[in-house]
Amino acid sequence: MVREAEPAVSSARERWGDRVPDGPQYGETGNQDLIGKRELSAPWADEEFSQARTELFLAALDLHKAFILGAAGQAWRNLRALMDILDGKGRPRDPTATQAAWQTLFLVVPVVSSTFASFGRLFAGLGRESLGWLLVDEAGQAAPQNVAGALWRARRAVIVGDPRQLEPVVTLPWGGQRALLSEFGVAEEWAPSRSSVQRVADRLSVAGTYLPGPADKVWVGSPLRVHRRCDRPMFEVSNRIAYGGLMVFGTPADRPPFHGENAWCDVRSATSEGHWIPAEGEMLREVLAGLRDAGVPASEIRVISPFRLVAQQALDVHRNVFPDVTDKDRAGWVGTVHRTQGREADAVIIILGGDPGKPGARRFARATPNLLNVAVTRARRRLYVIGNRGSWGSERYFTELTDPAILRPYRR
Repeated sequence: MVREAEPAVSSARERWGDRVPDGPQYGETGNQDLIGKRELSAPWADEEFSQARTELFLAALDLHKAFILGAAGQAWRNLRALMDILDGKGRPRDPTATQAAWQTLFLVVPVVSSTFASFGRLFAGLGRESLGWLLVDEAGQAAPQNVAGALWRARRAVIVGDPRQLEPVVTLPWGGQRALLSEFGVAEEWAPSRSSVQRVADRLSVAGTYLPGPADKVWVGSPLRVHRRCDRPMFEVSNRIAYGGLMVFGTPADRPPFHGENAWCDVRSATSEGHWIPAEGEMLREVLAGLRDAGVPASEIRVISPFRLVAQQALDVHRNVFPDVTDKDRAGWVGTVHRTQGREADAVIIILGGDPGKPGARRFARATPNLLNVAVTRARRRLYVIGNRGSWGSERYFTELTDPAILRPYRR
């Protein structure tokens, strides 16, 4: 007798109840509460499943250990050979020997980190599809040509990035790029400064959505919509300017209170040294001292700016407030927005700067939402903006920061 299989979701609902988000109401819907419930749910990650997965992982580690100990002599010789390769003492003539040495290392250390610039030297001698997986992080900041060699050596790739964060930095001027495009008959969308590894990968993704853009909509593949880093004000700014309201707020609600309140420190001064405005530097000193006196450690404060000169001058202010911090640490905590992508802190101070006599210098900061999106979302708990609210607050995207529900006027 043939029986019809019981629907998987119905069976799951009997076991897990309302934690299973099935039904059409969880699909295409404009109900934000239902969308949030769907995105925040994890119906299959119950305690029993999580425990079984953990036990399986530990068993796999035991199997690896037993294998390595059982073949200790061969493993040791292979690792010694790899050390000689990496030290430049020689490379086996047989490429399979080089691959065997790397495979032994991957058996012991499953993930090896490298930059694109050094990838070819590090894995020299390995041919096409010689690596199992390539994991590309911050793919939205990498130019497409940079990943070609790594992709060629990998059988599979996972591309992780955000086209609404910082784009690739290309030193070749746009005029030179256009000349090369014309010479080789390549469309403008493939210009290094107009695309990224993430954008190229997204073109092939069948599951995704469109994000609004300054000119055209942008297709993103398999979007991860839940945001769990920032408190509500920073999340709201990012969601409005960069993601068309598609993000879902998932930051834990049980965080302890934090000093102060998010604020815009309105500094209006016609005196500047290039893009550095000394009056903003004095305000930066005051805000830093207030955080220090409230017990916030220097390691949980970031000072960032759109301009390199402003970031350089801010280093001296930071040194004055936190004299015991090493210059090595300070260089990682004070810098341009481009240097801080991928980093975060409890408190972030954005010092805007900008030569009052050259308002056009702010053009690059408002051309796309990317720069402000990155700057704002570095802050987990508290955001301070220092700059001329009248001029910066009228720029595209920056107008969101003038909402009193986001940033209140700074109070001494």
